[in-house]
Amino acid sequence: MSPRQIDTQTRQDREQELLDAAMKLISDQGVEGLTMDKLVGAVPYSKGTVYGHFSGKEDLLLGLCNRGMALLISMFKRAELFEGATRERLLAWLFGYQLYARLYPMFFMLVITAKSPGVAEKASERQREKHIQLQAALSGGLLGLIQQALESGECGNPLNMTAEQIAFANWSASFGSISLLSKGADKCNIRADLMLEESLLMNVSLVLDGLNWSPLSSEFDYNPVLERIRREIFADEVEALRAEKH
Repeated sequence: MSPRQIDTQTRQDREQELLDAAMKLISDQGVEGLTMDKLVGAVPYSKGTVYGHFSGKEDLLLGLCNRGMALLISMFKRAELFEGATRERLLAWLFGYQLYARLYPMFFMLVITAKSPGVAEKASERQREKHIQLQAALSGGLLGLIQQALESGECGNPLNMTAEQIAFANWSASFGSISLLSKGADKCNIRADLMLEESLLMNVSLVLDGLNWSPLSSEFDYNPVLERIRREIFADEVEALRAEKH
């Protein structure tokens, strides 16, 4: 490895260390408690070094959001490998999303904070460009799957929605369900987790049935499909959630 490569790796490692420290501060004190001064006090680097990585709190928040998006993309790439009809494959994506939200609740909620105008406008160009690239990677596979369902006729699409509108309908149903059902839930209650999962899938089924995306939930039992998704795609995440309960 050349000296330049070593320097680049060192900088990347230091940036991840700063993000780790910021996550700890948010976990302890909430987003409101995160400040650049507190971050400087939590790491063994000078103020100039910290600001050399992140121009301010907003830049830091977008950096954290980008880290979470990269993690979610890695989970979605595995969901793409699931074999089945387009609706079954979409279910793998959405199941992966709720696992992500439950395993990484801070990243899940930071998306809203990071997308607020005050954060986006004050973040650095480097983090904004990275965010755009991650958004494209995050949505590209999903939009391709939806387009395939539209072209094959598996998604009847009676309202003549675009692929982007269909993706948003599914995302909003998933995000809303997880956000509302997760608040105040007992993290040690396995039954509460099952209720969240069942409610999320019911709400998503309402959207997909409304789109005439076959097979309809009234005509097909998706429970065996979910078991395959758990076992074949997200076994590690499912086990990690179970471990949290014990």
